[in-house]
Amino acid sequence: MKQENVKEGEIKELEILEFKAGGNSYGVNINEIKEILPYRQKPTPIPNAHPYIEGMVMPRDFIIPIINLGKSLQLSNQSRSNEEMLMVTGINDLNIGFHVDKVQGIHRIFSNEIKEPGKNLSTKVKDVVTGTFERKNTVIELLDLRKLITIINPDVLNQ
Repeated sequence: MKQENVKEGEIKELEILEFKAGGNSYGVNINEIKEILPYRQKPTPIPNAHPYIEGMVMPRDFIIPIINLGKSLQLSNQSRSNEEMLMVTGINDLNIGFHVDKVQGIHRIFSNEIKEPGKNLSTKVKDVVTGTFERKNTVIELLDLRKLITIINPDVLNQ
């Protein structure tokens, strides 16, 4: 996983939010997550939207487009549960929600614990996985949410 502003060989502490999608464990840097909301409100469909976009919700005074993370990672196991959540990002000051099966918790790890992603990843969209680490005999794949967003709309982060 590439770390910005980290000198060669410097070890940095990171906080990783672990979540489930399609029965697999994934993680993102907690600094990319603005808030976590329960997935109770059915999204309003957006006409002609990308197939990975479920619609939009308005939890308060702002609209959030919702990306189905399982679909965007092309996962075959698309289960529904009562623990579904929305992870809202603030990347480039854009509020974008990612629909996940369950939020597991936060792990404090060191950058030297992160391994290069191997060939046996859970997703067919390999270039969004930046690395992996292990906790309690579970491999957690670290995702680059920016790359997922640009797959859906290549121009959205270049504005």
